[in-house]
Amino acid sequence: MRDYGDIARRIEALGDRAQTRLLGEVGGYPIHGVSWGDEGQPLVWLTGGVHGDEPAGVEAVLRFLERDAWPEGLAFAVVPCVNPHGWVHNQRENAQGCDINWSYARDDVVEVQVVKDMARGRCFEFVVDFHEDWESPGFYIYEIRRNGVPIAQDIARQVAEICPLNDSAEIEGQPARGGVVYPDITEEEATRGRGIPLELFRHHTDHLLTTETPTGLDMETRVATHLAVLDAVVAEHRR
Repeated sequence: MRDYGDIARRIEALGDRAQTRLLGEVGGYPIHGVSWGDEGQPLVWLTGGVHGDEPAGVEAVLRFLERDAWPEGLAFAVVPCVNPHGWVHNQRENAQGCDINWSYARDDVVEVQVVKDMARGRCFEFVVDFHEDWESPGFYIYEIRRNGVPIAQDIARQVAEICPLNDSAEIEGQPARGGVVYPDITEEEATRGRGIPLELFRHHTDHLLTTETPTGLDMETRVATHLAVLDAVVAEHRR
């Protein structure tokens, strides 16, 4: 079992640099929220640990929070670990045996309710959700964007200098090219149900990115890959 207290200690160590609050509690494990930025600034959504067996996303979010300086001109709403029970027990699902990512329609899942409460009435400049894939030989990324030019191909080329790409023509049953997946949203929902990322895109953002690092690589490479993606998206939107 992982020590969830380490996450709490690292968030507490941020001190007055950010606002931290308890978003919910599952099985005695708190779900922490971290935010900063001025009212009126474009707001960014950043999450990790939706699936508990994907620890690099959680570590990447924490490393981002621990940087000496955060991006100027943007406000952030951050949940370092959406699924604390899963993270502690190294399992994909939460304590209910539920895949949080595809359970948006349910009203009895605390982690989903946290997401809904956090998003309610807000629009996000962009949404980034860090994930991992234990079966993948390399990195891949999902991007959906309206009213803007997609940047996933450029991001994948940058990431290739850090981490190998998954060059398969089909990833997770969806067409792909050069580490970029081109999902059929209707098919995804028909197969899996209402997903958190798709609901956020429909109602709360024009730009959604989900990163997937290969679990078989070392932690440092996976973390560096997630952070490289985040830096690239931040740079795009600050322009």
